[in-house]
Amino acid sequence: MENLKRKSVKAYLLLESLISIALLAFLVSFIVSSLVQVRQKDTEEDQKIEALNVAQMAIESHLTELSINGSDIKIKENQNLLIISNHGKEIMQLELQS
Repeated sequence: MENLKRKSVKAYLLLESLISIALLAFLVSFIVSSLVQVRQKDTEEDQKIEALNVAQMAIESHLTELSINGSDIKIKENQNLLIISNHGKEIMQLELQS
């Protein structure tokens, strides 16, 4: 009978350990995936900022196209709009005042 109780206690300890390890693994994977998402968003924001900086350089230099630092900026001027695109995707429209 006493041997059965010892095995029962060991089984409960093993079960608690397995549950603890599973919980720890879940928490670590959740934190790591959250960090990866934050890093991806930071990278996207940095690329947007760099594209806007290159667009500003192009406007100040009176260029319609400028490709540097991974940005391919094209500036189109229509009537009273200035359209700025990066890699073919419109990133900004500015209304020109006459």
